[in-house]
Amino acid sequence: MKSAPLLWLCLGAALAGPAFAMYRCEAADGTISFQDKRCPEGSKEQTMGATAPPPLVSGPDDGQRGQQIRRNQEASTRALRKTQLESTLLPAARSALATHRQACEQELSALRAHSDGTSGRFPGQQQTLDESLAAAQARCDRQGRELADRVETLRSECSALQCTAR
Repeated sequence: MKSAPLLWLCLGAALAGPAFAMYRCEAADGTISFQDKRCPEGSKEQTMGATAPPPLVSGPDDGQRGQQIRRNQEASTRALRKTQLESTLLPAARSALATHRQACEQELSALRAHSDGTSGRFPGQQQTLDESLAAAQARCDRQGRELADRVETLRSECSALQCTAR
């Protein structure tokens, strides 16, 4: 009666599925044991439970199934990218460009106002302000082009994927 729980345990393990193999070993003296390792030399061995999992792609149309799996994966990847572009990437890039333009306009307006206020009174300071204004304008233009290029790249990719947001 002591072997009943062990028998139920082994039976449950065998029915649990292909997670592992269980071996039923019968020694030369007739004693039976169950273990997760192969039986010792000289014992009768019976494998219980796990069998090799079926191949993902098998049969006469292996190539067709493999191609279909690849097509499905590619379609899934395109759909995910399309969703990312529509929902986050393109709106975020457009927002970053608008925010950049607004911040640059404020910065340049402040520099122009300061430059107009000192015009003619402090020639050395006026030159420094003009240089600052030119440098700020160049920086804003460069960053604006980079952001606009990013928006255009994402918009083109979105268009190729037939996004609704353009």
